[in-house]
Amino acid sequence: MPSDSSVALLRTVQAARRDKYEHYAYAAAFIGCLGHVISIALAHAALGVALVCLSLSRKQFRMPPVMVPLIGFTIWTLLSIAASDDPLAGWPQIKKLALLLLVPLIVYSLFRTASQIRRLMEGLFVVILASSVTAIVQFIWKLSEAYGGGYSFIQGYEGRRITGFFSHWMTFSEVLMLVTLMVVAYLLLAERDRRSGRAVWLGVGSVLAVSLVLSYTRSVWVAALAGGAYLVWQWKPRLLWIAPAALLLVITFAPGSVRQRLQSFTDPGSYGSRIIMWRTGARMIDAHPWFGVGPERVGPRFDEFQPKDIVERPEAYYGHLHNIPVHYAAERGIPAALFMMWFLLKVLWDHAAAASRGQASARTQNVGWLLHGVVAATLAVIIVGLSADIVLGDSEVLGVYLTLVAVGYRAIELGGVETQADARAG
Repeated sequence: MPSDSSVALLRTVQAARRDKYEHYAYAAAFIGCLGHVISIALAHAALGVALVCLSLSRKQFRMPPVMVPLIGFTIWTLLSIAASDDPLAGWPQIKKLALLLLVPLIVYSLFRTASQIRRLMEGLFVVILASSVTAIVQFIWKLSEAYGGGYSFIQGYEGRRITGFFSHWMTFSEVLMLVTLMVVAYLLLAERDRRSGRAVWLGVGSVLAVSLVLSYTRSVWVAALAGGAYLVWQWKPRLLWIAPAALLLVITFAPGSVRQRLQSFTDPGSYGSRIIMWRTGARMIDAHPWFGVGPERVGPRFDEFQPKDIVERPEAYYGHLHNIPVHYAAERGIPAALFMMWFLLKVLWDHAAAASRGQASARTQNVGWLLHGVVAATLAVIIVGLSADIVLGDSEVLGVYLTLVAVGYRAIELGGVETQADARAG
């Protein structure tokens, strides 16, 4: 029989090994979260390592409160793939479903303290800063090409805008929108003691704001302004009274190409394609209300469901329907769309409710700003998702947003634990 001291030593060694695996899992998850801005392959590989190490550590997996609609959306998507006329076409969505479930699970399980969350957010700010600087250099290069070639900059730029580290300008602008709103929340609402640190993040935020303007993405501009207005309202509500005058001043002195882009809001032709998409989506939903036409099948089957009175389509991308509830209902069925909207509205409600309580604990832990940041980011996602794009359809945007949601729920829990402790102490 082994002695008590031998058993104790063995348990100590096993505990140390489990702690080591947890440390590896944390490091891999950190890299994976930042990897969504650098390389989606890096992000997936690092998150896979984090999952394995977290399993080996035998630490308890913890699910944020929002997992129920995510699991429901996943199950219904799989059912839609099975019911599709081309199930193999839905294979790319399988990888996104894994991301949909693993990012909240891993981040929520591993990032437990306010300092860990702050380091993750600051790391994300730095990485998107590098991508934004790259994008600004791209913009300068494209501008010089236009002047050198003697052609209109705005006409040549709309189809090949800046992308930063990403492959498409829309993906870049949406990730940039999310992170910029978090930086603004950090600057306005976080309680920081070191003014030098605030100056650094103010500089970072300024670069991100410039690159956001240079993205020339109208829906992202509107969504970022809405999210920013919410954050200003939480910071100093009276400043919102001067917001219209400030916006008018900015528009007046903006470069001509920016004003030209803004004027396109009033062009009825720019919305004609959206109406066609949504009408076509309605016909898909009417024909396949439960499981849709199948993941990745909206584009290939668009002509089949296009209304007969449409003779000529405006130039646009018709691979998806540019509206989250319409697209997912048409592609995967009405239940899938309801699960996705449940997810977004629950995130919005939970964080807004926690932020409105003004928990003393959240201020003590210095994570209250995160709650407002997630509210602003979610508002932006909903605005873009209802008017312009399937925002969470890109893995990069999905990964960054799910990271914000997971740390947001962790911030809610940190505040709740502290509040209970304060109550008992009182």
